[in-house]
Amino acid sequence: MEQTVSRSRLGFSLLSVTFLLCLTSGAFGSIDPDKLKAIIDYIREFGLPNNHYAVAVRLDNTYCRNPTRQNLETALPRNQMNQMRTAIRRQNGMYNPQQIGDVVAARPRFLTYSAEHAEWRLLNGGQNSPVARILANKDQNSCLIFFSKLSPCVNRCLNENSMRNIVQVVNPLFNRFNEDARAFVFEFIYARDAEKEDEVVLGAWQRIQNAPLFRCYAGNRACIKCFNHDQSDTDSPCLAN
Repeated sequence: MEQTVSRSRLGFSLLSVTFLLCLTSGAFGSIDPDKLKAIIDYIREFGLPNNHYAVAVRLDNTYCRNPTRQNLETALPRNQMNQMRTAIRRQNGMYNPQQIGDVVAARPRFLTYSAEHAEWRLLNGGQNSPVARILANKDQNSCLIFFSKLSPCVNRCLNENSMRNIVQVVNPLFNRFNEDARAFVFEFIYARDAEKEDEVVLGAWQRIQNAPLFRCYAGNRACIKCFNHDQSDTDSPCLAN
């Protein structure tokens, strides 16, 4: 059974990431789960096994549609990905190099009385945010993948009354891309949210309107889409462990 990870269990060493991926046409189109998993698994090779982190990746559509190992290593070279891993291994670490590439990553930053979640750190800053920098003048013929090890939290990331919510940034940002070129992916459900009522969690997840939400498990399990047009608003396959 897949184990739910808590931010506290990770010793507040957290990181999140997001991914946009090529989907079929239509508001409820589905990505090829094998292609999605190939990209996510490649990113996870350079992630943190015991800490939360977030990663945003921009890829040319050619690589999104044909994510072979060779293509992924061309688009996201191993030396660059190793630099990313080294950066986020540090406490409060972030990978946002001065020389703009196609990947940025972060783990949470802990302040005296609060914390900046990894997702927020990648998305905050307007046109100077880490994600905006890798997308600058590259919207056309691109896909965006945002991967977060933990699902975005209900109380802050998806709380539209919080100054540090990501909804206000994610929706307009993802809306710049075609429906077949965007996705938000997570691996584990944030433990405090796993204790909440399903309706509360699903209602919060659905606030990410312009970035189809997926859950990608490690190992041999496939990636799954969390919402489809023909399912109940009070149920989602992504809730299952």
